[in-house]
Amino acid sequence: MSDKAQFEMPTISDEETRWACRQLGMKPDAFCGAAGDDMRATVIRSMECIDVAACPGSGKTTLLVAKLAILASKWTHRTRGICVISHTNVARNEIETRLGHTAAGRRLLGHPHFIGTIHGFVNEFLAMPWLHSLGYHIKAIDTNLAQQRRWRSLPYNIQIGLKKNNLSAEVLSAKGPDFNVGKIDWGKGELGLDTPTYEAIRKVCKESAAEGYFCYDEMFMWAHDLMNRVPSVTKIIRDRFPLLLLDEAQDTKEEQANILHRIFINGTTPVICQRFGDGNQAIFDSTENKATSAAELVFPRADIQWDLPTSHRFGQTIANFANPLGSVPCNLQGRGPKAPLSAGGDGKHTIYLFDDEAGAGRVLPAFGNLLLNTFTSDELQTGLFKAVGQVHQNKGSDKFPAHLGHYWSDYDPLLSRSEPKPDSFVQYVFAGVGKADALGEAHLAVEKIAEGILRLAGFSSSDKISKGTNERFRHRRVLTLLHDHPRELEAYQRFVVLFGVNHRVLTKENWNTTLCKVVQKIGEAITGESLANSLAQAFLMWKDGSVGLDNAAGTSRRENFLRYSKDDKEVTVYLGSIHSVKGETHTATLILETFWHTYNLSSIRDWLLGTRSGGTGANDRQISRLKLHYVAMTRPSHLVCLALPKHGLFSKEKDGGVAIMETLKSRGWSIQEV
Repeated sequence: MSDKAQFEMPTISDEETRWACRQLGMKPDAFCGAAGDDMRATVIRSMECIDVAACPGSGKTTLLVAKLAILASKWTHRTRGICVISHTNVARNEIETRLGHTAAGRRLLGHPHFIGTIHGFVNEFLAMPWLHSLGYHIKAIDTNLAQQRRWRSLPYNIQIGLKKNNLSAEVLSAKGPDFNVGKIDWGKGELGLDTPTYEAIRKVCKESAAEGYFCYDEMFMWAHDLMNRVPSVTKIIRDRFPLLLLDEAQDTKEEQANILHRIFINGTTPVICQRFGDGNQAIFDSTENKATSAAELVFPRADIQWDLPTSHRFGQTIANFANPLGSVPCNLQGRGPKAPLSAGGDGKHTIYLFDDEAGAGRVLPAFGNLLLNTFTSDELQTGLFKAVGQVHQNKGSDKFPAHLGHYWSDYDPLLSRSEPKPDSFVQYVFAGVGKADALGEAHLAVEKIAEGILRLAGFSSSDKISKGTNERFRHRRVLTLLHDHPRELEAYQRFVVLFGVNHRVLTKENWNTTLCKVVQKIGEAITGESLANSLAQAFLMWKDGSVGLDNAAGTSRRENFLRYSKDDKEVTVYLGSIHSVKGETHTATLILETFWHTYNLSSIRDWLLGTRSGGTGANDRQISRLKLHYVAMTRPSHLVCLALPKHGLFSKEKDGGVAIMETLKSRGWSIQEV
């Protein structure tokens, strides 16, 4: 009998739920609750289409991993699997970390299952096979790289014309298999499709594809092209994956939601689809952030919505701070943190107020001092402490404070992304080692260095890396590519050990004198050609200002952090954008005022005061601010702080802000002027 004929979705019992909890190092009844009425147990058992609206700290990802562990332990089908798709690889990383030691966990990470990002799924099962069948040899799927190459191939007069119309390389992305790039604004109208400029744009996009260089969003276009020309492919995929679990569903962009709907749901034979997320945390350009013509794409759908409003991350004080900021307030319940402060009680939630640039420079030291006075040495060593802001890059605003650099002048936005993609090789090294150091996983640094090597190789015309830049295991790919080049293989392995494992100090001097040439030779061994072209050389340049002075610990990275010490205690405070900390749990979080059209924290003052709640009556920018700061406010388990200038908070108050100060204090805030 065929695997298809035998297929039946497994059922999940309470005892199996308790088994999964034990596998994850949790109490056996963690998902059941003392009274056995915890909604999370019901979600684990469910085998129907549902949308799970889970508040921050509700244990959504852990719940998903537990469900997967049970399903994997009972899965008997060799050719049909579970498809888990997320905005990031958080779920996959969680499985690798927490279930990698189990047989069930290892099975989830291989055939017939898929766990990865939307782009990874579309590339692997649709776009890349289709492109290969059409005769294309893929060298790199990298928007910046592809568009840079295309721009350089445009005739000079075409470049000038585009620049005069405020257009850049960003328009060089194909929207159809005929390499049209869609509508282009031109003067007071649109650029004609039959003009020499439009034809030149199409030509460079077509030539780029022939050379093997593609943009990320073009992969979705090629996937749609496959489904248009071979409609039966969706049936094949649905047979392969009868169960779809979509994590961080609120961050699914409309084009992503559309293609997933077409692959898995549309028509008369949909798969079982379970979506997990929180609409209040929709901080990316998703179906939650703009109108969509298809109501079934919006998350969550009211007719199949199940709510998880209880956070086990933080207590009720932080819940009360955050709840009004939810665009749809969910009566957030705080039943955390799991590990109370050794000193007992709550942290001293503080709002720092300042007048000028000097005051802004005192905010981070004041926060560091508060941490040193609040937490024990052990808590400081094991905890995670971050300062974040809505705007972290200097976008040329003359306002103050406009971005994180106004609080710390050495801040480097390129290294603060949750998945950094720097513009130079040395930044790959620093970003990878920083992430490895923060998470205690050396392989993260090794993979990031390998990614940088493959990015360097992508600046060649070689087709030898056609499968290398899109794989999960880049280090393994580099080793394979260097197999016949023992000298360069040894040089690569030595570099990885020195800087990825042993954390040797990478300095401007040793990079410019020897290591840059070593890395270039490694790239040339992979490609079989010179990497003396301008793009490769720019990528190999040392970036002044991208890294700081070597710190006392001798680590070779800087992941935007500052250290503060007092007596025998020390704390490290990391800095980044709010976007970069999505999904994280911090011990303490400092939220810094920034500027986007107006001051961000100050503009949601009424929500901070508790006099307004939710998105009713708020404009699109306000709703965006509320969602971002809701995310920031719900990261910490023990302590949350704000920092903003007095002129933003009190500018319209006749009493100088006395009433506002009293309201904030009554809500549990401590006020400190710096």
